[in-house]
Amino acid sequence: NMKALFGGSKKKKDKKDTGPKEPVPTLGETSSNLGSRSSVLEGKIKKCNEELKPVLEQLKKASKHSKKTVQGRALNIIKRRKMYEKQLGVLQNQQFNVDQVAFNSESIQSNINMFSAMKEATEAQKAQMEKIDYNDLEDMYDNMADMMADQEEINDMMAMNFGVEDFDEDEMLDELNELDEELAMAEMEGDVSSGMGQQAEKNQKEEEDVLNDIMN
Repeated sequence: NMKALFGGSKKKKDKKDTGPKEPVPTLGETSSNLGSRSSVLEGKIKKCNEELKPVLEQLKKASKHSKKTVQGRALNIIKRRKMYEKQLGVLQNQQFNVDQVAFNSESIQSNINMFSAMKEATEAQKAQMEKIDYNDLEDMYDNMADMMADQEEINDMMAMNFGVEDFDEDEMLDELNELDEELAMAEMEGDVSSGMGQQAEKNQKEEEDVLNDIMN
């Protein structure tokens, strides 16, 4: 037996297709393709409606003998329209599903991008915070407080008056009151003297006027 001798016939291996594979269309391309096909069907439905209008007008005016023929034409147009409407509904549902998947994919990618950005920002902030030594920060604020206190003390020292006797404030107030009283008395005496001088000038003028009258 030849088969027993040579071990039987071997099955031929299927040849693998090594040709270039067509690129898989994206969800956007698929949705656009479905939208284009839907537009074509919508155009066909519109054409059916346009064809149906004159047929319906003929049906109204048709006689008994021709009515059946015209009615058959109208039914054929309606059947075609229903077929297109059914196909359009299928395509619209398919496009809706594709758009929903595309939206979910975009949302997932958006979440991934947002997570990556937040993670990178958090790591950058963590690295920046690690550069800050809290002990050094506390020492810096303590040093600033000490410097401000020293500066205030220096300002007080620079504002001190040297060689000026420290007078009693009550004594100075009493002296001020006495000066006020003296000034008030001086003003009163000045008013009296001024009044007397004005009266003397008035009397002298009256006497001069009398002498002038006598001489004239």
